[in-house]
Amino acid sequence: MTKVMFEDVEIGGGPGAVTQVVTPRQLVQYAAVSQDFTPIHYNTDYARSAGHDDIIIHGALKTALLSQMLADWTGDIGAVKNLETSYRGIDYAGAVTCAGTVTGKRVEDGIGLVDLDIEFRNADGVVTTPGKATVALTIRGD
Repeated sequence: MTKVMFEDVEIGGGPGAVTQVVTPRQLVQYAAVSQDFTPIHYNTDYARSAGHDDIIIHGALKTALLSQMLADWTGDIGAVKNLETSYRGIDYAGAVTCAGTVTGKRVEDGIGLVDLDIEFRNADGVVTTPGKATVALTIRGD
């Protein structure tokens, strides 16, 4: 796993964009773990009868995928300290993209903190879940 050090991070940089496919099976698994068995997340007929094109991704799963993107970027030596998201659109199972861009960095109490704008995009590239995050990174010499 890549180890991102505080000194290597630049404003405008960051984890970039990570595209993955959210499958119906993954939504059923997430429903089991989260105990959110609302049928629009796993039953296509029900979701369509409720006016949706297909089954929809849980909002909390979108936040979890954004958190995973950050954790993969920071590696074992970093930590996600704060994560805020705003659900502004529905996402259907299929290709989605998580992205992050560094907006600031600072040192507080000897810890390197990096602020990012994060976003979850649907298959059409529309941002449906914007947010902000702060990660802690190791400072060289620590």
